[in-house]
Amino acid sequence: MHKMHLREIADLVGGELLGDDVEITGAAGLEDAGAGDLTFVNRASLLPQLATSAASAVLLGPGMETDRPAIRCENPYRAFAKMLEFSLPNPDRVFPPGIHPTAVVAADAQVAAASVGPYCVIGAGTTVGEGTRLGAHVALGPDVTVGCDCQLYAQVTVREGCRLGDRVVLQAGVVIGTEGFGYLPGPAGLERIPQVGTVLIEDDVEIGANSCIDRATTGLTVVGAGTKIDNQIQIGHNVKVGRHCALSAQSGISGSCTLGDGVTMGGQVGIADHVTIGDGVKVGAKSGIMKDVEPGDTVFGVPALDVKETFRITGAMRRLPDLLRRVARLENLENLEDLEDKDDGEARS
Repeated sequence: MHKMHLREIADLVGGELLGDDVEITGAAGLEDAGAGDLTFVNRASLLPQLATSAASAVLLGPGMETDRPAIRCENPYRAFAKMLEFSLPNPDRVFPPGIHPTAVVAADAQVAAASVGPYCVIGAGTTVGEGTRLGAHVALGPDVTVGCDCQLYAQVTVREGCRLGDRVVLQAGVVIGTEGFGYLPGPAGLERIPQVGTVLIEDDVEIGANSCIDRATTGLTVVGAGTKIDNQIQIGHNVKVGRHCALSAQSGISGSCTLGDGVTMGGQVGIADHVTIGDGVKVGAKSGIMKDVEPGDTVFGVPALDVKETFRITGAMRRLPDLLRRVARLENLENLEDLEDKDDGEARS
């Protein structure tokens, strides 16, 4: 980040300056911060750790005190995240402006992009909006639409007819619009069902590295506006993902599922086909969802159940070995009184 004075940062994040107006040259967490760095503390329990930190200044929550220059603000973590924007590299360095001479652009493509990197391929009839940046080896098939101010990193593939809204970010290796997994058993084995639909990625969606979103059999596979998708996620054909969802790494969503708005999923979640998950549902990591989930529910486990029920079942399972031993002893004793006498003797010993 470029050098800033603490007062400038206080104005930027809407906080109150405490102490000297020192110069800040970087931003780091408590453990890594050194001279010139700004760090943050969002819980009072971390103040002892701050006391041993080499950070030059700190973002503090309400009511906290420190021995060094600080900015007091309502949400230190959010303010710190805003500061990190100043540490991002210049986009012109990551995506050099202009169309690289090795890029292949169809004669009828409409490209207003700010950057088209080395060895990109832009197909016939494809449109790329203003301010969009394409990294090396990005491949856009024919009749693709990419909106304005998007960032597509190296080796992204967007296949024929798919559409991206504005400000979409696709990390390296993302594939949009690959064939959906559709087959019918036939006399010669599995016969492919033609996948003639497309994919619509709405505005402000971000998709992590090596994630794949299948095209629809017919119609659309949709990812709603503002949704954030982690690395290595598979979204099947005809899935509808709502707005502002957060899907964590290595999860898989089978074909024709519907996720409402604001759904949050932990890592390695698996969802069976044709399942509907309501608005605001939270799904714990490694859960397996086999049936519909009502709006607002929190589920966990395999199969996924209400989180409290899953914890009760897990607690009961931990007691099973002892219970089985007691049952085995009971089966080998003549009567319940003998079992109780034996248990009393074990307790006294």
